[in-house]
Amino acid sequence: MLRFNFKKISQVPGDFFIKRKEITDYLKKIKSILKERSYDFPESFLLLPEESPDLPKRFFKNLRLERKEIKVIIVVGVGGSSLGIQAVFEALKRKKGLKEILFLDSLNPLFLRAIKNKLDSCSGRKCQSAIFLISKSGKTFETLANFFTLLKLIRRYLPKIFIITNENSSLWEFGKKKNYPLLPLPKMVGGRFSIFSNLGLFPFYLSGIDTRELFLGAKRANEICLKDYPSRNPSLASALTIFYHWKDGKNIYSNFVFPPDLEFFGKWYIQLMGESLGKEGKGITPTVTVGTSDFHAIGQLYFDGPRDKLINFVFVEKLGLDSEIPTDKNLDNLFPEVKGKKLWQVNKAIFEGVKRAYQKKKIPFTETILPTLNERNLGFLLEMKMIEIIFLAKLMRVNAFDQPGVELYKAETRKILKI
Repeated sequence: MLRFNFKKISQVPGDFFIKRKEITDYLKKIKSILKERSYDFPESFLLLPEESPDLPKRFFKNLRLERKEIKVIIVVGVGGSSLGIQAVFEALKRKKGLKEILFLDSLNPLFLRAIKNKLDSCSGRKCQSAIFLISKSGKTFETLANFFTLLKLIRRYLPKIFIITNENSSLWEFGKKKNYPLLPLPKMVGGRFSIFSNLGLFPFYLSGIDTRELFLGAKRANEICLKDYPSRNPSLASALTIFYHWKDGKNIYSNFVFPPDLEFFGKWYIQLMGESLGKEGKGITPTVTVGTSDFHAIGQLYFDGPRDKLINFVFVEKLGLDSEIPTDKNLDNLFPEVKGKKLWQVNKAIFEGVKRAYQKKKIPFTETILPTLNERNLGFLLEMKMIEIIFLAKLMRVNAFDQPGVELYKAETRKILKI
């Protein structure tokens, strides 16, 4: 199971990890929501892993569509409608038999051309594709512009189109008119908390990701991370650690990931933290750093720059595949320490070396250790971090579930486009 280490290395006094009334009261509310199985609250995202991971199988069977028929999967969405799916896919993309998911998440004509080229090179009209058009509000203009432009480019391939949106949104009504299969989102659950809803479930299923294992990991996180024991609850321990250092002036938080396959987990978390906490003049700036390449680029700043950052190392112990460094007298002369070692073994030594250097420099950090990179561990990690954020918002006294600043830019963009 995933391990979160924070004692001593976080440099947070032990007596800071105590029960707090605001968290205790909040957990009572959350448990009431879970007991009632009510989707009338934004915290209802915690119910999603309890739903059936086999729903897509039944859904596609009713449509007389078999998973093996789909050769290309395209997700058209932005932000919370895309990043979580990409985080899971990128982490697991090396899994044998997995189908690639293509993402259209920004207004970039080059992306559109790349998708068209993919279909052109597939196998002509036999290259069946599935497009998931995802917009919670049904009005995300980047998503809608991308979809209609893409559809014009690839219409001759007769893609299967699925719409994922709020029930009765304008996009939902459009889908009904076109007779596209419709998949609803829980209305009160924000996009950045929706990874275990239909939003992620259906693309994952078509790609070949084990949704049952993913959900089991998230359910296990709920069991552990919704208990009022700060020192034994990784979500609460992490939230308290970040909160302590935020109050101490450390307003930058970086997930330092090993291997690079977890980079999009870091990008998903950037939106989760940035959009949930950045309001009322408060906020923590989230970043992602990729080991070991980024360490050569930014490590100096982390070691000797301003002490305004808290690092969370995210490390995978076993990748399931490793390569032994060959015996070579030239290499032995250049770097004798690696003789007889394997690549990931050396990477782990670098990771341990970085941590030792942090401790010698008295720089605080935490570490999140995944035994392996699989669906169950990823499910746990994503759910744990979402629970962490709602605890942290409660400690910082901000609403984790709105995003008024984002809505402002959308309104201003619409005004400009009308000119």
